[in-house]
Amino acid sequence: MKMRMRGGFLALQKWLVIYNAMVDPRPLSEIAVHTGLAEGTVRRIIAEYNSRGPDFLEEGRKVGVSAGRGRERGKRASL
Repeated sequence: MKMRMRGGFLALQKWLVIYNAMVDPRPLSEIAVHTGLAEGTVRRIIAEYNSRGPDFLEEGRKVGVSAGRGRERGKRASL
């Protein structure tokens, strides 16, 4: 449980999928069972890794206010 609360847990899961696919290639269903993810998620991670490379694994961490909250503030200010 503590592992899931960590900031980089999603990146760690992505790396685990890629590691499993490279070191011990097997069907997506087996990798999904081993990593605890859905088969579609494993397929998406591998496809994105193949198209965008290893940099994609560390992306997606946003710092600060999300875009949605910023838009709401803008609407409030204009009213």
